[in-house]
Amino acid sequence: MKKYWPLLVPVVLYAAFAVTDIFWFRCAIIVFLLAHVLWLLFAKVPKEHRRKAAFIPAAFFFSIIGDLFLHFDEGRAPLFIAGVAVYFVAHMSYIGFSLRRGKVNWWMMGILTTLFTIYFIFLLYPNISDTGILVAVFLYILVSCFSVSAASGMPLGDGMDKLAKGLVIGGISSLLFSDFVLSLHDFVGIQTGYFLMLPTFYLSQMLVTAALIHLFYEKD
Repeated sequence: MKKYWPLLVPVVLYAAFAVTDIFWFRCAIIVFLLAHVLWLLFAKVPKEHRRKAAFIPAAFFFSIIGDLFLHFDEGRAPLFIAGVAVYFVAHMSYIGFSLRRGKVNWWMMGILTTLFTIYFIFLLYPNISDTGILVAVFLYILVSCFSVSAASGMPLGDGMDKLAKGLVIGGISSLLFSDFVLSLHDFVGIQTGYFLMLPTFYLSQMLVTAALIHLFYEKD
């Protein structure tokens, strides 16, 4: 189990952020995970799997940029839309990782899209006056649902097993949940569960990193 010890570093960094409220401790979490994934990519991943795995550091990189945009937007629509756009690209990277291994689970896509479209129509649409933000949020919802559905459609074998698949699905689903809680807080004014927003956001990257560690690190 020692191969998973690096995942304690993000926990310590988040604890430091929780105590000090220093934003850069938050940034350091994904920066560390990005560095660790890049190390895995070049030190542990076989060459034949390297292109497939390269989508994950790309997703982490765009998540860092998106976090910066949304942290400094201060209510300005252009920065908010830019942040959502960058997170959109991060999800596209996750989708690329999943689709290089399989295909979309359309049953999952149908269920998630139906549920979140209802949520968008009845709760988000009446509370968002800016058309640009409204469009950005709806497109982001669609790509988030597609991202989870693509991960759940990955077949086992060809460098993927049940644990790794479960970790990837859990990681992307955790990101979807984090965004859901954030939208409830920012657009609907519901505070319940907001304390889970940041922990589940960083948990998403930790779970995906754990999947790569499981797949490509030496077996204990």
